[in-house]
Amino acid sequence: MPDTPPRYDDIGHALSRLALAAVFVSGGRHVWQHPDGPAQGAETFLKRCRRAVPLLDRFTDRQLVRANAAVHMTAGATLAAGIAPAASATALTGSLVPTTLAAFPFWAQPDGPQRVRQQGDFLKNLALAGGLLAVMVNSERRTK
Repeated sequence: MPDTPPRYDDIGHALSRLALAAVFVSGGRHVWQHPDGPAQGAETFLKRCRRAVPLLDRFTDRQLVRANAAVHMTAGATLAAGIAPAASATALTGSLVPTTLAAFPFWAQPDGPQRVRQQGDFLKNLALAGGLLAVMVNSERRTK
């Protein structure tokens, strides 16, 4: 049986997975290496989480931030490689929610440049979640 050339939609899906994955692998690596700033930024959010989930008391803010960074790097790498793309995108989406709520609570900021910047970053993460959702939907369609 002759080799069939790759379809353009296959190339498009691979490129979109790579683009999404790059954000998570790069960001996760940075947070893994420098967790103190993100841990400090997540402190208020993590306090609220600990009231709802007492199990989190066993971990420091720094450990939780690094665990989230590990999810970003690992699931980002598997997404880039095309390994279980739906599962990878699901893990990234799940970890993106607390990341976004902790890092960009623009609604708690007074009007001004900081609020605008945080709102923009919040919306960028929302767009990333949309891209990950597309990966999940396309992966489901392709396995049927």
